[in-house]
Amino acid sequence: MVLTQQDARRAATQDDVSSEAAGLRRALKFEVLLDEAFAESGTGRTDFRDRGFLSNLERVLEIPIRLDLSVRGLQGMHANSLRWLVNRIRWEADLEKHPEILEEDVSDPIVVLGLPRSGTTKLQRFLSSDPAVQSTPAWMMWNPAPFPNEERGNPQPRVEWAARMTSIVANTGESYQKMHEFAAHEPDESSFIPLANFDYVMQYTTAPDQVYLDWARTVNRTSPLTYLKRMLQYLQWQQGGKRGPWLLKNPGHTGEMAEMAEVFPRATFVISQRDLASTMGSSFRMMNEILVNTFDDPVPRRYTRETVDYWSYELNRYHMQRAALGNSIRLIEAPYQRCVNDGLGVAREVFAAHGLPWTREGEAAMRQWDIDNPRHKLGTYGYKLEDWGWTAEGIENAFGPVGREWRGR
Repeated sequence: MVLTQQDARRAATQDDVSSEAAGLRRALKFEVLLDEAFAESGTGRTDFRDRGFLSNLERVLEIPIRLDLSVRGLQGMHANSLRWLVNRIRWEADLEKHPEILEEDVSDPIVVLGLPRSGTTKLQRFLSSDPAVQSTPAWMMWNPAPFPNEERGNPQPRVEWAARMTSIVANTGESYQKMHEFAAHEPDESSFIPLANFDYVMQYTTAPDQVYLDWARTVNRTSPLTYLKRMLQYLQWQQGGKRGPWLLKNPGHTGEMAEMAEVFPRATFVISQRDLASTMGSSFRMMNEILVNTFDDPVPRRYTRETVDYWSYELNRYHMQRAALGNSIRLIEAPYQRCVNDGLGVAREVFAAHGLPWTREGEAAMRQWDIDNPRHKLGTYGYKLEDWGWTAEGIENAFGPVGREWRGR
């Protein structure tokens, strides 16, 4: 058999990929990753004060053993895990010098709930435009800890890092940036922080390993949410103290409202409710964008089933917790169309429930945000349930009685 030049190039490329994948798998070994994190932290530390989370890390590092991740998938897991560890090391170093960090009051956030693709990003950014609240820009969520030699109160190195990352995202998938605009200063999901505790169920959404998910669902969710609280205290301390309630958004909080209320006892919740066929159809499109960076050959229809299973579990958990909590929490339920067409009305209701004054300055900022951010400002994208092997009725049935309750939202 005679190999052509094309065959030889293909074989060489495959060898390079295999070599890079092998190197990344070595870098994802427990001790190797820890050594790299301590070296990169610039703190001179060689161990954690609190080692309790390390067993969680070991479970995360088992995922690439079970899943056949692509080189890009391995790169993403390595980069994220390393960054989370480095931030934790830097936080512990600062906490040792400044124990007053844990005295910061972050007990009263406003928390935006709702399934992915249900208008939560718009609601978060709209509400966050009021200067009376503390927003969660992407640069904060990705790197809560200051970089070495960063001047306190001047996070520009982290902002520039985030800007480089968002530029990369904006120039990859054809439609990802159209679906969710990433920008360093834009408020973004608080989910990026509890993931750094390595026991958070949302790890599954980028690395869909059922074994990990089954374990994470046995964990008391106050564990990763307490880590979120600690990082908010840390960020607030860096800024010189409390400026107003934090404005958080994370679809994952939808199914953990009770645990959020335990960790943040003065929280106010607002949920954007959109019909499930629309949210799942759009989620399928987004999940496909994510998983092409996780696997060489993702099986879209398989992961649409897993996406529906995941979010139906979370939404049913929300309804059970809502019933159990009753009037003990402050909760505003707002249908999607009202969030789109009457954002100011929803905002007034949320602020009133929270006891936050309504001001002309805040209203003007929200109105201006609406003008500056028309719907689909970065372009449109399409999705059809049938392209993924689903129908609206099938989605509704998969969610059970909750599916019928959310019909037409």
